[in-house]
Amino acid sequence: MTQTTSPAYPDAIAHYLASHEGADPAQLASSFHEDAVVKDEGAVHRGRAPIAEWRRAAQARYRFRLTPLGLLKDSAETFRLLARVEGSFPGGRAELIHVFTLRDGLVASLEIRSPVELEGRRALVTGGTKGIGKAVVAQLVQAGATVLTTARSRPEATVGAAFVAADISTADGCTEVAQAVQRTLQGVDIVVHVAGGSSAPSGGFAVLGDDEWQRELDLNLYPAVRLDRALLPGMLAQGGGVVVHVTSIQRQLPLPDATTAYAAAKAALSTYSKSLSKEVSPRGVRVVRVSPGWVETEAAVALVERLAVSNGTDSDGARKMLMDSLGGIPLGRPSRPEEVAQLIGFLVSSRAGAITGTEHVIDGGTVPTA
Repeated sequence: MTQTTSPAYPDAIAHYLASHEGADPAQLASSFHEDAVVKDEGAVHRGRAPIAEWRRAAQARYRFRLTPLGLLKDSAETFRLLARVEGSFPGGRAELIHVFTLRDGLVASLEIRSPVELEGRRALVTGGTKGIGKAVVAQLVQAGATVLTTARSRPEATVGAAFVAADISTADGCTEVAQAVQRTLQGVDIVVHVAGGSSAPSGGFAVLGDDEWQRELDLNLYPAVRLDRALLPGMLAQGGGVVVHVTSIQRQLPLPDATTAYAAAKAALSTYSKSLSKEVSPRGVRVVRVSPGWVETEAAVALVERLAVSNGTDSDGARKMLMDSLGGIPLGRPSRPEEVAQLIGFLVSSRAGAITGTEHVIDGGTVPTA
């Protein structure tokens, strides 16, 4: 599996980056082998002198500045550097992948290209072992991101993702995850807060004591607040990133018998997210919300099966009972975890680069108003 390297770059790559700071083509060339090859903008430059000339010409044409965002190690001698380039070209800003192949401590080849989807991005997904979270992890890994996920207990497998066991309903658990982000990813570009849920009893407001209210806030609000507080300074320092808060249509359509505390906690999360977006978006970090309705996760399927048994019906009948309790789903079915994950995958990508501060409902039409 691709790993994020420590902050210390290999010497040849460090010299390459330093040559940009001083705009020194000679220093750049000294980090390459005599027979090195650079591929950029469809052209091939072979040897130190042509490489130095390539740099001089690019600097004169674009007057660019390069900022490294993260380095991925694919093998002992192959690295991918994600860098932000700013200069006098259309748009004025781009992110490019630099693929280095080293030999005997020097650069043997360098290819500069646009990243593929989320290539080079480092992502944290909370609650990433089941349901929506598991689907989000799979979506981001497939799109090329390097992913760390977390849950209370280690699953049998987290395909393509690193894992840290932590209870993020506690302050100590959030600290542990934030430390794992730095240890494993050396920073983060994407944070998706999926973890949430409810253990409150049914029976309306009268059965909700202070402990039940605190548990709902500890699981559905405070993990996002604590992790954002720990991770956002690094995202702001690097000048970019995306934070996704998974809320719920319950904040608009609470079920008074069963979800009052959960719905209130999700409403608080939504308000916090909106305020955060207004603070950090001007500094390059986008913040968005995704608000699912009923999603057919493993837990939802198990609930349908229990309802079917207790009501003497089949699974289709039990699913209809659940949909009716929500006021109906015009689409005729619940959303699938993969559909929610695909929405999140779009929102964290460059295709959604102008989207921030908004909430995106995915509920099959359950919420009756726009």
